[in-house]
Amino acid sequence: MEITHEYAQSIVEKTKDLLGKNINIMNSLGIIVGSGDKSRIDTYHEGAAEVIKTGKSMEITSEQAEKLEGVKPGVNLPVYLNDRIVGVVGITGEPDEVRPFGQLLKISVETMLNQIFLSEQLRMEQNAKELYVNDIINGNIQDINAFLTKGQVFGFDMTIYRIALAVKIKESINTGHKKLASQEIQEKILACIKNVFNNPQHMVSHNGSNNYIVLYATDETDPEFIKEELSKTAEILKRNLSKYSATFSIGVGSYYPGLSGIRKSYKEAVKALQLQEKILKGSQTLPELIFASDIALEMMLSAVPEEIIDTYIDQVVSKGEAKTFLKDTKLTTTLKTYFSSNLNISKTAKTLNVTRNTVSSRLEKIKELTGLDPSDFNDALKLDVLLRAVYIKEI
Repeated sequence: MEITHEYAQSIVEKTKDLLGKNINIMNSLGIIVGSGDKSRIDTYHEGAAEVIKTGKSMEITSEQAEKLEGVKPGVNLPVYLNDRIVGVVGITGEPDEVRPFGQLLKISVETMLNQIFLSEQLRMEQNAKELYVNDIINGNIQDINAFLTKGQVFGFDMTIYRIALAVKIKESINTGHKKLASQEIQEKILACIKNVFNNPQHMVSHNGSNNYIVLYATDETDPEFIKEELSKTAEILKRNLSKYSATFSIGVGSYYPGLSGIRKSYKEAVKALQLQEKILKGSQTLPELIFASDIALEMMLSAVPEEIIDTYIDQVVSKGEAKTFLKDTKLTTTLKTYFSSNLNISKTAKTLNVTRNTVSSRLEKIKELTGLDPSDFNDALKLDVLLRAVYIKEI
């Protein structure tokens, strides 16, 4: 690890006021990269170069400093990181005066550098894990065995069940009155998501802008179990994101085996989000959880070429006045409610706040216009697909 100006100057600013002395930090080439005297930054320090060469501390008096390039009197000590000299730290002043502070400064700088190094290592590991997740969903896998081994190195058990979640964050993020920069927002949101999906087998990544990926590890493939599990998790995420005034929607793909199955699951999750957005058309807030399995028919129809949908509509409503039924909002709303009420007339009437006779009369009218009986299973199936096909065509 090289000591950069950013790191060095940060350390200088944190320590110079405590010691009340000017501090210099030099990199492995003897160049001053951090200093309380900013005019000295990027200049060569001959004394530091000697310390790096010998590995020994050096004290420089005023008389000696006059004979060396870019040097003032003071004490210079080697800085180690992982048993390797990475630079030199110096305190400006007569050696007898600043010597007592030398070792303290050396330890402080090495401690800070070690913290920075560990943070960088953690960041690099996290970036590598995120890249691994993105490689899965993008199909960037050339050698399957090597890829699976890489996952094991990251600590992922690649044999367990995983389903894909496409997380979309809505609204700008604020903490109090302080507006956060875009990069800060993404980092805080990603950290929040990782904190909620904290099973080490969950694989989490940022996917550009306000989109995030979670490859959700589960012991079960039963849809109802997963729904219950994710519903609880979504509540926790909702509470954690509330401090940022953020809302979210999560598209949930189904389970499919293997790495190609995870990719398929992710495509489903994204499609479920996109389709739900189109269906609602901004008329209401998206649900927090959108399961692809709950809108499977709509997803299938959205992938069907428009000419095929047009053919189906024409075949189902081929009777003379049949198409007029599709333009009658009362009739279509009644039929949709009837289907969502499991063909129960009483429940339909209660939902629509009308009488049973009104519902029965409207269903009879639909039968008269289309020749299809909503109470007959086969006819009801045709009408249900018809309504969904028309709706998908419109969006």
